[in-house]
Amino acid sequence: MKLCILLGGPSAEREISFLSGYGMAKALANRGHDVTLLDPATGRAMRLDEFHATQAKKDAPTVSELAAFGQSGVMLESLVSSAVRDADAVVIGLHGVPGEDGLVQSVLELLGKRFTGSGSRASALCIDKHFTKIILKNAGIEVPKGIIISSAAHPQECHAAWELASIELGIPMVIKPNDQGSTVGLTILKENSEDAFHRAVELALEYSSSALVEEFIEGRELTVGILGREALPIVEITMQGDFYDYHHKYTPGMSFHTTPANLPSDIADAIQADALRAFEACGCRGYGRVDFRLRPDGRYSCLEINTLPGMTELSLLPDAAKAASISFDDLCERILDASVEPNFG
Repeated sequence: MKLCILLGGPSAEREISFLSGYGMAKALANRGHDVTLLDPATGRAMRLDEFHATQAKKDAPTVSELAAFGQSGVMLESLVSSAVRDADAVVIGLHGVPGEDGLVQSVLELLGKRFTGSGSRASALCIDKHFTKIILKNAGIEVPKGIIISSAAHPQECHAAWELASIELGIPMVIKPNDQGSTVGLTILKENSEDAFHRAVELALEYSSSALVEEFIEGRELTVGILGREALPIVEITMQGDFYDYHHKYTPGMSFHTTPANLPSDIADAIQADALRAFEACGCRGYGRVDFRLRPDGRYSCLEINTLPGMTELSLLPDAAKAASISFDDLCERILDASVEPNFG
């Protein structure tokens, strides 16, 4: 099959996307597919032997570093280029915004191209953590308490948000961009300080048009990979340090995955069932990953749904697949097999 692998892109997760896309490209080439790599931020199309992936930096790129890749015209031209139009299917190795937010998926739907992952509507919903939580809560799945702050909020509104958050959520609390992944722009606020709160909100708003403020859930970090209609074995993440940030995710030796997680069978079964229920409630398809926090008392909350989870050597979904006796090459082939003709959503 002739494939176009989208990787890189202009998002804050650009470097991680290079690693994910390159890994998927190699795996699919091993399976006999004809692979072309395309970076939609620059328009550069490459054969596999022309691309050289390097280890991602330890820290997330700054907003100023990303400014060089902010030309939407280049991205649109890339998506309607011959590399995409001539492909039998498009493998989306992008992460973050744009790429994971439904915009790329919308263009591919209009072009009538088969592509991997969820459609445009589910992608747009799941990239918005606030709206995702509304859907999940209505589906009967517990989510963290939280509030949303728009970049257009006036100082008085920000002060009111601080007062509400300090009462309703308590310290510590989590402040993060509403539509980014890889913990880019995330702060765990541990001091009872309105100034520190405003600084954390400002950091989140550098990467998003709104900041999500949530209760900090003390407990275990768990994630469930979804492949087709199957919930893969649960992965537990432990790390050196306070929380699973960009640095810990993408630096070898800074975090550890236990798969399957050591959990009572009833709790594991319930979390896997709720992961599938969350995935389906948001209209997702193909593959993805659903993140949870498990409290000491056995209750758990769903944090978010990742419609294009990482596919690097340090990523969680490949670890979950391996625990289910699915090799990385097999995983990529099954993700491709699960792609469908565009259904405009």
